[in-house]
Amino acid sequence: MNWQTVREKYPHRWIVIEVLDAFTNGKTRFIEAMEVVEAFGSDWKPAWECYKRLHHLDKNREYYMLHTKRTVLEVRVIDAFRRKVSQ
Repeated sequence: MNWQTVREKYPHRWIVIEVLDAFTNGKTRFIEAMEVVEAFGSDWKPAWECYKRLHHLDKNREYYMLHTKRTVLEVRVIDAFRRKVSQ
């Protein structure tokens, strides 16, 4: 799925996605294809718990917790020390 399809299917909701196809350009991660793992309502806390559980099970898979109010999906790259990458 692409981001616009996700937004249409899950409007005004918190979601956890798994990235299927993405690339990094400079300090931004561009996600081109994703799968919605789980959708939640307006409370972000259950989505955060889901994300943490999935990340703990397999750190090699790329998951994100997002809200579908975003019109454009761009994710800032963070280095191993949890600092935003600057260019």
